[in-house]
Amino acid sequence: MRVAMLHNRYRSGQPSGENLVVDQTADFLRNSGHEVELYAQNSDDIAQMSRKDRALLPFRSVWSFADERDLTFRLRERRPDIVHVHNTFPLLSPSVLRAARREGLPVVATLHNFRLMCANAVLQRDGGPCEACVGRIPWRGVAHGCYRGSKAQSLPLATGIAVHNAFHTWQRYVTTLIAPSEFVRSRYIAGGFKPEKIVVKPHAVPHSGAVRTGPGDAVVFLGRLTEDKGFADLLRAWDSSLGKLVVIGDGPLRGEADARALTDPSVSVLGELPWADCMEVLRSARVAVVPARSYETFGLVVVEAFAHGVPVVASRLGALAELVDDGETGALTEPDDSEGLRKALGLLTHPATSIACGLRARQVYLDRFTPERDLAATERIYADAIARHAADTRTGRAR
Repeated sequence: MRVAMLHNRYRSGQPSGENLVVDQTADFLRNSGHEVELYAQNSDDIAQMSRKDRALLPFRSVWSFADERDLTFRLRERRPDIVHVHNTFPLLSPSVLRAARREGLPVVATLHNFRLMCANAVLQRDGGPCEACVGRIPWRGVAHGCYRGSKAQSLPLATGIAVHNAFHTWQRYVTTLIAPSEFVRSRYIAGGFKPEKIVVKPHAVPHSGAVRTGPGDAVVFLGRLTEDKGFADLLRAWDSSLGKLVVIGDGPLRGEADARALTDPSVSVLGELPWADCMEVLRSARVAVVPARSYETFGLVVVEAFAHGVPVVASRLGALAELVDDGETGALTEPDDSEGLRKALGLLTHPATSIACGLRARQVYLDRFTPERDLAATERIYADAIARHAADTRTGRAR
């Protein structure tokens, strides 16, 4: 199968799970014999733009005629069997959807975030969940300056959302929308998207096969050190009686983490590490902790922990509640509940409990999140989209 994959890469200085998923999906397909051509723009290039081009960027993010023309030429030359769209913001824009459909090609798109409904793409405000714009014109996102704390920068994003939802751009030009979790699917349905358009396919995590031996020796936090990730809650909940806390990552709360490590020898802050090193630390964990205060669309860290046979304590919020089976593969706690988080960590740091939950977590990974299962699911979605598009074309519904 020939696949055209479209993605606007995030800035290289900004860790991106989406970039990782796109690269892995392309690798899974290529390794199984499919032809994959990646049509990409890179947000790093914005810094090199002229002042005029940067000024026009908000308009380009709504509709890029240049990318529509460029992609049309490439599609005519390559003639893929299917087009798989990931992130289109801010350089590609939804114009690429029309280019693909005008060439008579089926289109699938992965809903990595909530950008089709929310100015900041994460349904979050003031460090917690916010659904004020779900199913509505997103003027509240402008009023609150939800994108980068700026009303001026939020306005073009909210305008683009309103325009494309009014014209049903994503529902008209996309054959199948892929949600990484039931939670994401439910939010888009609440936002007015047709249920029959959206299928759920969780992300996969590649794994070398090496798993934890024994109960592990530390609680591990791996992620951005921010309020919305619950890192401040973790610091408040932490007690040296729980053992050792290893922190991997960086962010606005790095100073607080370093200060805590200076006064509490049970806390170790490693900062940002290469992915392979992160996995090495994770494999030796007693438990991984994901105390998020805002929605997660999936939770790669949870599945990475499961792959290594490590249980997880996570917030009962968003997709995390789907991934962690309370009392079986870890524990769920309420967000912004330091006492509940401390108790959950106390349960999972017990060696026998950690081992038992870790074994079940590893089995869940093998049953649901391996590259082989991801590839099979992707191929099924592609085949179904191609068949549905052909049927729509015969009946005159595809445009």
